[in-house]
Amino acid sequence: MDHAAPKSLQDDFENLFENTMAGNLVVSPGGIVLRANGRLARWLGHTVQELVGKRLSELLTVGGSIYLETHLAPMLRMQGEFEEIMLEMRSSSGGKIPVLINGFEQRDAAGQPLFLRLTVIRATHRMAYEQNLRQAGKQARDALATVEGTLLDERETAALREQFIAVLGHDLRNPLAAIDGGMRAIARSPLNEQQETIVSLVEATVKRMSGLIDDIMDFARGRLGGGIPVRLCETDLATVLLQVVNEISRARPGRTIDADVELPLPIMCDGPKLAQLTSNLLANAVAHGAPDGPITITARSKGAGFELSVANAGEPIPADAVERLFLPFTRVADGGKQGLGLGLYIASEIAKAHGGRLKVVSDESRTVFTLEVPT
Repeated sequence: MDHAAPKSLQDDFENLFENTMAGNLVVSPGGIVLRANGRLARWLGHTVQELVGKRLSELLTVGGSIYLETHLAPMLRMQGEFEEIMLEMRSSSGGKIPVLINGFEQRDAAGQPLFLRLTVIRATHRMAYEQNLRQAGKQARDALATVEGTLLDERETAALREQFIAVLGHDLRNPLAAIDGGMRAIARSPLNEQQETIVSLVEATVKRMSGLIDDIMDFARGRLGGGIPVRLCETDLATVLLQVVNEISRARPGRTIDADVELPLPIMCDGPKLAQLTSNLLANAVAHGAPDGPITITARSKGAGFELSVANAGEPIPADAVERLFLPFTRVADGGKQGLGLGLYIASEIAKAHGGRLKVVSDESRTVFTLEVPT
């Protein structure tokens, strides 16, 4: 039987918005629901009219609302989108519905947000899968304890450990987000000097823990997925690098960081990933370089590619340590400084994902890490 073609693209869009297996939401920059489709309304036990005008945070659980404020909102400001974020929505009866949410922020010509499109997918089966994965991780740990000293293949053992790391990193995010949100709420209240000090210490610890979890997740994705994924697009890399320098300088006001960045043309790269690489290199220079010596970051275009280097004065890296510097969980003896030893490994993997290479030269005068991304 022939079907009539849509009268217009608008009709086609309306049909797609309403008749799909996913829930659809359009949300204002202020977080107010402007539109919802019938499928999402049925999932939540509301009518479409009841959803319109509600705040997005009202449709989420407490943990989901905190995650929206502390993670998704900053991610939208930086990237304009997010993918496959696991949250829980609240039904009208008070039940919890696990969902995966994809979001895209529509902006005007000046870059100001107009509205946010959200695609919501029920994740009941995904949750069951993750529960099975956690159980598999426990079984793997039990198996490792009982079969130690047997003929288990080293690669299989490493894969099991990396699966466990991935599960652990994922499960730590939500409680840490709750702590972070709680501290933000407390910080908005009147506090005495002692309370302000405690809140500041907890916030600094949360920030450090979040960085460690990010490193663990990047490590797990890189090892289990064949490398760290990147999204290449034309990027004003100079602005990205200078923002990182500014952030590190504010965090360490006593250290001098000289930036010599000349990248007049957009670079085809993943800006957030290269910001992470640069942050790792600068943090490494701050931690291991001479306290009274300057740190220099230099960036130059090379054809359609570029070269980035971070240099610092201080004791040279031992020759035997240089050979394993970019391996995971490798740390040079540094007088007790903390860390997982993943920063340089992740930086190296980001370089490889861009088709480039990260190398280091270290002598008595200075240590230089250089990223080369060819045409």
